[in-house]
Formats: sequence, structure tokens, C-alpha cells
Amino acid sequence: MRSLVVCSVLLSILTLAASRNNNNTGLSTNKQTYVEVLHGRDGRDGVPGRDGVKGERGDKGEKGEKGETGPVGQAGPKSGGVVYTRWGRKSCPTGAELLYEGITGGNHNSQTGGGANYVCLPKVPQYLSTTVPSSGQSYMYGTEYEVDNRLFPGNHDHNAPCAVCYTSTKSVKLMIPARTSCPSSWTIEYKGYLMTQVDGSKNSKVYECVDENPESIDGSKADTDGALFYFTASTCNGLPCPPYVNDRAITCVVCTK
Repeated sequence: MRSLVVCSVLLSILTLAASRNNNNTGLSTNKQTYVEVLHGRDGRDGVPGRDGVKGERGDKGEKGEKGETGPVGQAGPKSGGVVYTRWGRKSCPTGAELLYEGITGGNHNSQTGGGANYVCLPKVPQYLSTTVPSSGQSYMYGTEYEVDNRLFPGNHDHNAPCAVCYTSTKSVKLMIPARTSCPSSWTIEYKGYLMTQVDGSKNSKVYECVDENPESIDGSKADTDGALFYFTASTCNGLPCPPYVNDRAITCVVCTK
């Protein structure tokens, strides 16, 4: 700022001197007067100006081209799957993992109370205590085939095995009675016969799908009549005949998806 003031004063003095010189001689001259202008310092010491007005928003740019597909990521952790019991067999179908081979158990057919379901007991049990309960208990028995040898030849009075299976590629299981095939897009795990306790027994059991090609536990033909597997037959009492047939063994299929 100080340099600009000095330059302005010098310019005024030189202009006045030149004017007086011309007046004193009474002569005109074509000589030009050159004035050296001294420039001041840059404006770095000046006060910053005010912010300008914000400009208008520009137009939206065009969509860029699609980038290249990235590399395939690593497989995620294994999760999900479905577990089911294959009744009457010691192994699982192809594609399913055997969690354990077991023995089919249940409440005695002549006793009231107790559990209503069949269970797949491991071949080697693990106990927590040697103490015998003193307040009464329910008892677990092996399950025998009480069957016509024409359908399950050689298995009458033998105890039924079971296999607990796991498939990681499926997420749901479905048992369909009176069918031997699964809905489209579903996988057949196995098919067989719908079995349960006999009519007139003192206790009831749930229906289970027993494999059509049953196995038996070695050395188990003792006819102890603990828990029992009987075929379930269809009737024409409330069921349409046809397509149902009176006194025909009802089938079943286990499906996964």
C-alpha cells in the first residue's frame, strides 16, 4: 500500500515539472515524457475478499460403462441342512451323512402312559448317574417288527434298527403318507411303509415311515413284544375307494429340498 502512494506522488511531481518547463520556454515540443511506474508488492498482505456466490448445480453426468466382473469370493461357512431318521435301516441314502446308527425304541405295547413316539437310540449309551430313580419311571423297550413275512420277509419278531442322517445341501424335510414319489424339484431320501402301534393296544404311537427294504438287528429274534411296528392299512370308511383300496398297506416317502 505504501509503495502505491509513493508512485502516485512521484507521477504528479514529474507531470507538473514538465508542464512548467514548456510554459517557460514558450515552445512546443514533441518529446514524450516517460514516467517509471514503480509496482507495489503482490497482494499477499491484503485482506481476503468475501466468498463469491455459489454457482448453480451442474447437469448430471452420463452413466459410465459397466465395470469388469470381479473374482469369485471364497465360500462362506457351512450352515443349514436337515436331519432325519431312516427307520428300519442301518445306513443313510447316497448323499447323506450318517450321524449315528441306532436301535428303534419305544414304550411297551401293553403299558399305558409313557412316550407316544419311537426314538432312535444310539448303539452305545452314555449315562450320567448310577442312581436308580425311586419315584417311578417310564421304561424304554426295543421295537420289533410285527409283520406279515410276505411284505417284510424274514423280519417278523426281529428288532428294527435306525439311522440318523444329515444332508447339508437341503433345508427342509417332508414325509408324505400314501405316496412313493416326491413333488417335482424335491429329492427322494427313501420310501417304504407307514407303521405304528396296532389298534386296540393300551398306548398309541406316532406314524413313522419304515424303509421298504428293512434290516434287523443281528441276534434280535426273541419275540419280547416290547414296542412294536405294525403296518397301517387303508379302509373305505371315510376314505374314497377308489382310489384307496380297503385293507391295503399304506406306503410313505421321505422327501427333502
